[in-house]
Amino acid sequence: MNMHLQFLLTAVRFLARSLCGLIGTFALTVSAQPDMQTADRIKAAYVYNFAKFVEMSGTDDKAIRLCVMGKDDLNGAMLSLNRRMAQGREILVRKDVPMDQIKDCAMAFIGESDARLLSAAARQLGNSQVLLVSDARQAMDLGAHLSLIFSDDRVEFDVNLLNLQKSNIKASSQMLKLARAVIR
Repeated sequence: MNMHLQFLLTAVRFLARSLCGLIGTFALTVSAQPDMQTADRIKAAYVYNFAKFVEMSGTDDKAIRLCVMGKDDLNGAMLSLNRRMAQGREILVRKDVPMDQIKDCAMAFIGESDARLLSAAARQLGNSQVLLVSDARQAMDLGAHLSLIFSDDRVEFDVNLLNLQKSNIKASSQMLKLARAVIR
């Protein structure tokens, strides 16, 4: 009986290892192709890091107001930044902010599905010290300072240094080194 029990335990261990191996293989296959929610969380993390590595000299407030223009909040991922700290200041996320209030923000985000708002936002801001970030395909051409790009299962970003300089916003040299492209 002892030998029978030992055999049974060995078989159970083998099946458990095999099952774990199959689950691990499946998990690798699934994670190799990140879903859009994962990409949206990564984009929100980039926005958070922008708040940490971009000096917006006109913002003396105790909080960094991050305004989401339009309805696209990256499937709620932008809201996860609310109350987080950057540069010793609390980030306050406001959603669906009207265009006439964009200058009250330290940062403004316009998502792909609201890309039609980009040109109007850039015009409204002019040279204001509000960091304009978007994940729209033509963000740089439409006046954004920073553009998030999702391609080849990766999120990267481009920087429009000329737009930043016009708005008197300074990006850290570390951030510029990490950019996919810096437009001068």
